[in-house]
Amino acid sequence: MPFFETLTDIEKRLSKAEESENSDEEVVEIKREYFDKSILNNRELLEIDFLRSQECRDVLKQYKEFYKTINALILQRESSLLSKQVNIFTTNVDIFSEIALEETGVEFNDGFHGRFNPKYSIGNFKKSYYKTSLHYENTSEIPVFNVIKLHGSVSWYAEGENIELDKDLRLIKEIEKSPDDKFKENYDKLMIVNPSKKKFEDTVLNETHYDLLRIYNNELEKENSVLFVMGFSFADEHIRELTLRVANTNPTSIIYIFAHDKDSEIYEELKNEAKNSNIYLLTEKKYDFKEVNNLFFEYLNKKDQKSQNNTEINQQENGE
Repeated sequence: MPFFETLTDIEKRLSKAEESENSDEEVVEIKREYFDKSILNNRELLEIDFLRSQECRDVLKQYKEFYKTINALILQRESSLLSKQVNIFTTNVDIFSEIALEETGVEFNDGFHGRFNPKYSIGNFKKSYYKTSLHYENTSEIPVFNVIKLHGSVSWYAEGENIELDKDLRLIKEIEKSPDDKFKENYDKLMIVNPSKKKFEDTVLNETHYDLLRIYNNELEKENSVLFVMGFSFADEHIRELTLRVANTNPTSIIYIFAHDKDSEIYEELKNEAKNSNIYLLTEKKYDFKEVNNLFFEYLNKKDQKSQNNTEINQQENGE
């Protein structure tokens, strides 16, 4: 079972309830269900490790393995012409990525700038990081992960026209304690895209969402861009249409979809509608997070072995 419960039909029910004129109580009930299933448990990630449940630790371990493996792969890029930046586009509003990256010590950028009062800005992305050796002053670029949360985050909150960081998840705690007559008011302060067709309660989040989608679009339009899709069903029509459009206008882009459900009609439609045949469905296994990690780790081991073999050949040729 995943750490956060699946949404099942919540999006359909919430959309239908919001379209009805006399359904305020039903909207509150569904939002509370979504809050309990998909948001509340984020608090556990702020605990020290031994206080976390085994389920939480297992999921966090997979996130850490993923980021460590990708970081190692990017470190092997020898050309200075290739950036060592990795863009992580996610519709998840949880904080697993941020906690995993912080605990592994990998450099990452979540869009916030400032130490005591961090503020979010699109302009904070796409920063390169370099490290200079202490003795010889050799400078080299180090990998950095841009965590781009297309649907917002439970750790964001609005302060006027700014998005600020709620690193202690105080708003979640406030919502949990809210009486029924205050629940919707407090819930709507969350800077997240709701699982319904009426996605936005906040204009600041609305603008940020489309700015982030623009970054997603621009990155896919780059020559020889590669997108790996994991754990995403493409049920979000906007993202699905945008992805397909770029695949059809940029023949040099390649999109690999790790299919958790190989019989998904949406996946098949995407593949069949790609005019450049550049969308690939990977269906050999039921690709959950662990299987995806295994695949990347196997590739890393092969690269390490190849590099070791080349080193041995060079040493033999040089008579070492």
